[in-house]
Parts: sequence; structure tokens; C-alpha cells
Amino acid sequence: MFNSTERGALAVEKIAQLIDGWGPEIINFTGELIATPSETPTGDERRITELILAQMDRLGLPGAEVACEVPEHPNIIYRLRGKGGGQTLLYVAHTDTKPVGDAKELWATDPFTATIKDGKMYGLGAADMKAAVSAFVYAAAAIRQVEPLAGDLILALVANEEGGGKYGAHYLSTQYGLKADMAVIGEPPGVTKEWEYIHLGCRGVCCFTIKVYGTQIHSSVSDRLNAVNASVKLAGLLARMSRELKLKLHYSPHHLCENGVTVNLGVVLKGGVFFGVNPGYAEFGTDIRTIPGMTREALARDLEAFLDSCRKEDPSLKVKLEFAPPPLDWIAPTEVTEDLPIAGALAKASEQVLGFRPPFGIYPAGTDSPKFQLEAGIPTIPACGAGVISVCHGANEWVGVESIIQASKIYALAAHDVLK
Repeated sequence: MFNSTERGALAVEKIAQLIDGWGPEIINFTGELIATPSETPTGDERRITELILAQMDRLGLPGAEVACEVPEHPNIIYRLRGKGGGQTLLYVAHTDTKPVGDAKELWATDPFTATIKDGKMYGLGAADMKAAVSAFVYAAAAIRQVEPLAGDLILALVANEEGGGKYGAHYLSTQYGLKADMAVIGEPPGVTKEWEYIHLGCRGVCCFTIKVYGTQIHSSVSDRLNAVNASVKLAGLLARMSRELKLKLHYSPHHLCENGVTVNLGVVLKGGVFFGVNPGYAEFGTDIRTIPGMTREALARDLEAFLDSCRKEDPSLKVKLEFAPPPLDWIAPTEVTEDLPIAGALAKASEQVLGFRPPFGIYPAGTDSPKFQLEAGIPTIPACGAGVISVCHGANEWVGVESIIQASKIYALAAHDVLK
């Protein structure tokens, strides 16, 4: 008879052996996912859902539930039940991708054919995040073949993330009522290299428009009547904001987010009517990537204070701040603490598999974590998995082939550690 420590060691060894043995299957399944278009827009994930469900059945993971608000955006929910008395761990990956879009001619390979070259698998969604879908499925299959654990493992393979998550994470967190004690999203955490971080939080986003008003009259007399050119006023204001709006100086720096706040001015820009007309209106849109600890109210105060100072210096400047319609007006940043059990388990499993522990960080982009953490109350690791975010949403997206196998092992070992 083995004691609990010995049984745990044997289970860890068996998990690693199973996933290593499944290595070619895991890579092939990732390729099949890439070959199954699931772009948002148009946003129809029924084909990829069928593929995933069939593969889960083959792996001995039957009985998954398909939950959806609209048929085009099905979500797969699978619960691997434990013996009882343990916590519930939620693993999340989204099944949709951004479109190929205008980058089609820049792809060196067919974006819908998984192409392996120099240890990397190229294809649309390779990193974002079909590798994670594959890794989670096989991690669950490995867990199922070891002794039953105390807690439950839930897979949520969600739709519509690239479209804002209304029919995916938001639906599951509100109408469906998904519950768990902690969660991990398999987004690619690296920026310059794979396995660069385990992210305990993610930045939020605040989107708004700066509206500038002038005098719309015949352009032939604009100088004689001292007309205000809204486009010129906008240009001056935009240039001044780029020099002087230093929001990161207004907030306490975050020890896991060295780059702090990112201000993206003029992401959209428009103004004027046509030749012959002095512009009476111009506007530019801005998105600000916020860090944990920031609030919409404080940010609004800072922006209005900046605009007030500009108005005082130039009485002819008529400008208005208008936030984007929800949810883009404020998607909150999220963060969990290092003592969340799954955080330590991921670090420990990473060291076992990779030979080192990636440092904790704050994800520069947004994920579905605000929906699970703030709407469903599930503390969520927003990004831990294979790949780098810097190659996503563009041409020649890739993920390391070995990283897919490593991710599956890390997910399985971490789940075993938390749920045993």
C-alpha cells in the first residue's frame, strides 16, 4: 500500500507519461482546430464546437453540456467531478479568433492550415487560443485517468471572446450562473518570449471621445470673421495631450506592471465636411489601458482637469469629453493575490515542466477575466499558457509546438495539486 505522498507522486508521474504519449495527438488536434474557421466576425462557432465535442468523446470525456444564448455562439461546459470535499477549479479558453482581415497577403502560409516550421506551428488562432483549447482538453483527459480527486475540474470552452464576450463569458457568468472557487484563462502570457510570465492580473481599458467645436461657415471668409477651425483646434489639443497627459504619474505604480498606464490617443479621428467649408466639428477617440487600482471616476476627474486647464489658456477652445457606450467606457482591470492556490500550483507545475518558475506579472491586454471575476465572483488568473500575445491578431501567428505539450502538463499538474 502507498501512503498519500507516494500516491501523489505516482499520479504526477502518470500524468506526465500520459501527456507525453499523447504528444502527436495534441499537436494534430491543435492543427484541426486551426483548420476549422471560427472568426469573429462573422462569429459562428458551431463547427469548431462539434470538432471539440467529438474529440472529447474519443478521449473519454463524454457528457459535456452545450450552453448558449444564440445558436451561433455555443459554449462547452464539462465538469470532471471529484469525490467531494474539495474546491472547484475552472479552466477557460475561447474558441473564436480575430479574422484574417487585411493581413491576408502578409501570411507566409495558409492561415487555416497548421504549418510547422522550426519548432513553431503557424496558423490563425495558434496562440490565441486554439493551443490552449487543445492543452486543456488533454489535461482533463489525463486527470480523469488518475485516482479521483476531491475537487471538481470544469472546462469552459467559450464563444465570442473576440466579439466582446456577450454570448460567451458574460452569458456564462450571469444568465448561466457558472460558479467555481478559482479560474485560469489560457491566454498566451508572453510578450517577447513564451512562458515569460504567469499573470495574476490584467489591465483594463477605458475608451472615450474628445469632441471639439468650431465655426462652420464658408471657407472663403473664415479668416475675415475669425472663425474657429475645429480641426486645427483638435490638432493642437491632440499634440498637447501627447506631451502633457501623463496619467501614470497620477496613480500609484504597480509592482507587477512596470510599464504602467498606456495612453493611445487618436485611435479614431475625423472632422470637417468638405472643401469650401470651415470645419465646425472634429473628434478623436482614445483608449487608455488601465492598471489595477485605477477607477473610472478618478480617470474622468483627471481628464476633465486637463481639459479645464486647456480651456483657461484658450477661451476659444470648446471641447467636450464623452465616454464610449458600455462596456467600452470602462472594462475594469483585475488582479488576484499570490496566495490564491492555483497561482502557486501553476508556478510549481511550471518549474516541474519547464525547469523554472515564470515571474508573476500583469497582462498588458484584456481577457475574459473581468467577466468571471467581477460578474461571477471567481478569482481568475487572466493569462497562463503557450504562445506570445505580440504575434496575435496579425499575420503569421504562431505557437511553439513543444509549448503546447508543456501547457497541457502544467494545467494537469496544477489541477491535480489544487484538487487532490
